[in-house]
This record gives sequence, C-alpha cells and structure tokens, in this order.
Amino acid sequence: MINFTEQHQARLNELIAKSILSGEVYYTSMGSPLNVWELVNSTSIGSLNNIKTTLAKRIEKLEYIDEWVSPDTKELEEKKEAKELVYLIIGWKRKQVELKEIESKKESLTDTLNKLKEESKTPAERIAEIEKQLAEL
Repeated sequence: MINFTEQHQARLNELIAKSILSGEVYYTSMGSPLNVWELVNSTSIGSLNNIKTTLAKRIEKLEYIDEWVSPDTKELEEKKEAKELVYLIIGWKRKQVELKEIESKKESLTDTLNKLKEESKTPAERIAEIEKQLAEL
C-alpha cells in the first residue's frame, strides 16, 4: 500500500503552484525541457526516477564544491526543491495506479458476486422478479 498522505498532497500542491508561478523548467536525461504540467501528466514514473537521480547528482556536486569558493546556495535550494517535487509526483502517480487497481479489482469482484447471486436463484425467484417488473410497467 502506497503511503501518500494528505501532508504529501499539500506539499505537492504547494511545490506545483510555486513551480507554475516561477516558470520552472525541468530537464530529462536527454536534455528535453519539461514544465510541471508535463511532469505530472505525461511523464512516466521511470522517467521521473531518472530526473530525480540527475537532480540528486547535481545536488551532491553542489554540496561538495570547494569550501574556499562561495557556494551557490540559491541553486542548491532550487535543486533540492525540484528533487522533492519530482519525488512527490512519483508518490502521487504510484498512489493513482494503486487506486485504479483497487477500483478494477472491486468491479471484478462485484461482477463475480452478482453472477453468483443470479446463478443461485431458483426458477420461482426469477419468475417473481419478472412478474414484479411487468407489474411496474
């Protein structure tokens, strides 16, 4: 079971809004630019994982810059926030997949149950149902 909480959703909404308002662009491993809408709606979980890995490497590189050179803390914070956004999008997408699977399983079980109920009816019960439907017309 995917543990994507309301707090995760709230933070995701906050980061998406910030990304939209600032016009952030994220890059795939092939260098293709993507906006936040594309990350949420048209990017696979695998591609998002690749983007997250690229961001993690960039963050590591920024954190281990020579201490005698003033570090670019703004870029570091932006990359950390971008990584968190991608991480939350992955969690949200995985939760959506899980919910669809649960709904599909529920439909399948309901269909099976209805078929079993129908098969277990006696001819007298079926006749009574048909008579009731005719009376309603």
